[in-house]
Amino acid sequence: MVYVGGTFSNIGGQARVNLAAFDLAGNVNSWAPNANNSVSSIAVSSDGLTIYVGGSFSMIGAASQSRSNLAAIESSTGNATAWNPGPDNFVLALAVSGSTVYAGGAFANVGGQPRNNVAALDAVTGIPTSWAPNPNLPVSSLAVSGSTVYIGGSFTSIGGQPRNRLAAVDSSSGAVSAWNPDVNNTVNSIIASGSAVFIGGSFSAVGGQT
Repeated sequence: MVYVGGTFSNIGGQARVNLAAFDLAGNVNSWAPNANNSVSSIAVSSDGLTIYVGGSFSMIGAASQSRSNLAAIESSTGNATAWNPGPDNFVLALAVSGSTVYAGGAFANVGGQPRNNVAALDAVTGIPTSWAPNPNLPVSSLAVSGSTVYIGGSFTSIGGQPRNRLAAVDSSSGAVSAWNPDVNNTVNSIIASGSAVFIGGSFSAVGGQT
């Protein structure tokens, strides 16, 4: 299945509001959670049963449930599950690793706890873990590789360390590693593959290279 989020009301010739699913032949299926505002990020649980969705919505799910900016949707029914961390501002990035859901955006609180712009949430309860790198400006991209969480955005400090728009953070402790590419503008997308980290954004220099 291919899941698509954005700001739309029709896709593939079918009425779908901001969130849709396609089969591999390109056909829209019946899954229709219908978020009432933009969807900016999607991540799928390892078993494929839960679709985590972030954005700027306040209602989502086939039964139109109240969820602020972040929700877990059943892949079978399109209904929102009881998982409800409720960040107080929009979510731009999601990544799932085992029993943890990482969320990034422009929030200051999630799950009733202070977390600046990025948080790690229990995939079952939605309760934030103690992991709190606290970047000083919004996070717009996340990728997990082993015990490292790569974080991109518009920040200039994270974990009490100066890091321009891109950092590598320990997934357990939240400590920032020495890895420091020093990107000169916002990082909007990250993929970690093998020994390489690929990034995209609005920058013109990384690590002193054009």
